Amino acid sequence: MNPQITQREPFAVLGVVTQVRQGFETPELFADIWKKFESRRQEIESLAIGAHYFGVNFPTDKEAVTDYLAGMMVAADAPILEGLEKRTVPSGQFAVFECPVEAIGESYQHIFTEWLPGATVRFNPTVPVFEEYPESRSQQPIRIHVPIRGDM
Repeated sequence: MNPQITQREPFAVLGVVTQVRQGFETPELFADIWKKFESRRQEIESLAIGAHYFGVNFPTDKEAVTDYLAGMMVAADAPILEGLEKRTVPSGQFAVFECPVEAIGESYQHIFTEWLPGATVRFNPTVPVFEEYPESRSQQPIRIHVPIRGDM
């Protein structure tokens, strides 16, 4: 599993946010998060730029806790609908890994325990890790974007 290195400009994501504690990430938890998103999807789609979905892991000030935002890309000046949050993913350099949706957990495990320790780049903890999902579930793969510093 070798990544493609890419530079991304900042972008805003509008969606639902759930706090996730490291070590408690389960398929059921993420299914519930995406069900919450699905209940608001039409409202979010009406403001969206493009048809891709994003799962963004924003760092928090709590140790081993992230805010997971399930949403879609919107304009920076898009209105924030009641009950939703809009956050900006800053620009950065990313190692992009592709995998089928059913292999997300295994892919994260591989990235952080095998690939990253041996890579010539370092993880950039100031920028969120995010997943980019295609418009349709039947489309594959999903892309996991891991923020990095340094050259490969």
